[in-house]
Amino acid sequence: MTAKNKYKSLELETPGVYELEGLEVGVTSNCNYKCDYCCAYNRDDGQCISGQEVIRIIRELPRLKRVRLSGGEVTLKYQDCLEIVTYCGEHGIDTQLNTNASLLTEERIHALRDVGLSNIHISFNYTDRDAYAAYYRVHPRMYERLEHNIRLCTEAGLETVLETLLFEETQANMQAISDKVYELGVRIHEIQNSIVMPHSRWSKIASKESLIQSVNDLIKHKKEDTTLYFTCMDRFAEQLGLREQPGVYFSNCVDGTKQLHLHGNGDILICELCHPVVIGNIYEGTSLKDIYTKQPQALMDYLEKQPCPAYDALFAGEQSRL
Repeated sequence: MTAKNKYKSLELETPGVYELEGLEVGVTSNCNYKCDYCCAYNRDDGQCISGQEVIRIIRELPRLKRVRLSGGEVTLKYQDCLEIVTYCGEHGIDTQLNTNASLLTEERIHALRDVGLSNIHISFNYTDRDAYAAYYRVHPRMYERLEHNIRLCTEAGLETVLETLLFEETQANMQAISDKVYELGVRIHEIQNSIVMPHSRWSKIASKESLIQSVNDLIKHKKEDTTLYFTCMDRFAEQLGLREQPGVYFSNCVDGTKQLHLHGNGDILICELCHPVVIGNIYEGTSLKDIYTKQPQALMDYLEKQPCPAYDALFAGEQSRL
């Protein structure tokens, strides 16, 4: 990993002591898409948090290394995002913006780049407009906007990451997606393993066989100047015969151990995706600064057991992991 590429830096470090080094902030729970896989905490509950409030919170966290801004669709609160990224850039904190890219413009992309955004992270699961429209429940023309805005990001020199969910609808099309990612000018491709999410009644996970084949095929055909990150696979990658090599990483999960999620209403969650358990609220007495020294019971339970829904989904019915 080069010095310029700071994406997943926390996840590539050897796990050490538990402390808050990464904070994901749900700037807004509202969204202009309606993705089946969406697990945004109480999606569209209207909860937002201002840029100045986020900055106030960040000031109290001296060990913080990274801030991820997410939603809902985070660019619905674009100005707040710009304020947060500006502050973090001035104080040596890496920033990531998770977006569906639909509301980006060349002006916004350049502004985010100029104030120091570390990387922009965009969901990319389809290579044709009709499948994209059906999955996200939007007009097919939004796919053309997606491609256009991705190209604007790469042309602006903004480090761009495209993330593909490996699940039933994509498992047979992963190589075509990877080829498209490259054609769009993106050189960082993240493949996230699907998990069962009871809180959104979503269960279209990829089979174990499909996962192994897809991962191995992507590694085999990886371009030399591309970096692949496989996430939600670190607990069982070696068990399935999947191994890292130059430019290929099975990044460590840091949710709950190094990173927490802050919702717009002040709720603190271990992980919005894998473990959406509320462990406190910053407006009800929970201190993010002291959360690992004065651990709430729900956090203590998580750190003791460190459950892995990705493992449980893939090895359902088999002998429990050690």
